Amino acid sequence: MILKRGGTLNPRWIMKKKSTAARFNGLFLFSYAAGAIGTTQTIPYLVSMGFEGVQKGIILSGMAISTLVTQFLFGYLSDKFKGCRWFFLISFGIFFVGDVVLFGFRWPQFWYLLAMISLTGGIARTWQGLEDTWVLQIDETKPVYSRIHAWGAFGWAIGSWAAAILLNWLDFPVIAVLVFFSSGAALYFAWNQEDAKRASGKVVKLADLKELVKNKAYILLVLILLVLFGMGTADMYIVVDKVMAIGGTSFHVGAKWGLQSLMEIPILLVGDKLMKKYDPANLMLGASVLFGVRFIVYSLIQNPWWMIAAAVFQMVTFPIIIISSKLMIDEIISEKLKSSGQMAAMSVYMGISLLVMPVFCSSLSEAIGCDPALLVVAAFALVAIVLILIFKKVRGPLKKGMQK
Repeated sequence: MILKRGGTLNPRWIMKKKSTAARFNGLFLFSYAAGAIGTTQTIPYLVSMGFEGVQKGIILSGMAISTLVTQFLFGYLSDKFKGCRWFFLISFGIFFVGDVVLFGFRWPQFWYLLAMISLTGGIARTWQGLEDTWVLQIDETKPVYSRIHAWGAFGWAIGSWAAAILLNWLDFPVIAVLVFFSSGAALYFAWNQEDAKRASGKVVKLADLKELVKNKAYILLVLILLVLFGMGTADMYIVVDKVMAIGGTSFHVGAKWGLQSLMEIPILLVGDKLMKKYDPANLMLGASVLFGVRFIVYSLIQNPWWMIAAAVFQMVTFPIIIISSKLMIDEIISEKLKSSGQMAAMSVYMGISLLVMPVFCSSLSEAIGCDPALLVVAAFALVAIVLILIFKKVRGPLKKGMQK
């Protein structure tokens, strides 16, 4: 019981909420640090082995297949067995071992790198999605989801900077060492955390997923996120290619990612209040406009240090998109499909963007140059803006309690 007689808060419930949130804080901190350490250095790692252009794009696109399959599979299994904890532990364990092997044992063979980066990159998106869903399905932590996610941003910043700084003196096997220790800490918090509370009832079957396809608001939201995450994927590739092309190094790339993560923290700390005060769709609309402006600014910069400085745009773009999308998906799908709805959406908008954008970005940059390519990506924001306006009409008024 949350309330005692007389309407006062139960102290035991308050302590449980704090301890549950604290474990999630630790989990997000160390898991995102582990994710950042390898992810932010994947392109410099490939470049150091001589992989450039379309060949590099094909290797990175391999992550899409893994993302599509594992996110859909783990989301469905999470709903079927009514829990997130074990599926997070399995997916994170695969990522942990894969990243340690990838960076710990250097082997510049195309097919090996395609397989390993596909596995680790795709499964990383899967455990991140399960982590978010896990928080949203526990009553004590759902109201503070944004603040918990801020610990993930902080962890990403620490991991990015640690990798960038150490690579100035050491070689890439140091990445494996960093991933090993940060992943071990993350697994400790995950192992000791309670599982999501799912209502008992009818077992979810594959046929039940048709409900998602028939939900027009859900489909529109997935399309919006596909466009916006396509832009986010371009930030991982065209922007990094430009940093390297104008004289940047792996340090500049790591510093860019680190600063971007730090810029997310202020918004994430107040994100829960923002989402209650304003329509999440309106917040996503504003973030989409600024996302387009961000890529225009990228195209005008010709100094790697200014590319790092432009990361301040992250504060008012991606964290708003992430938090608003999670809450809007949670609002428009049924209780029995909470995990499947989140993970199926992620498998589409992350998977397709990871499949298409690396090769698209590499080919576009080679054909017309980085700066014109960045302007093409900026135009994607116009598509997202139009789709958000349509989504608002289809969705209708916000449910009571979603906005105060």
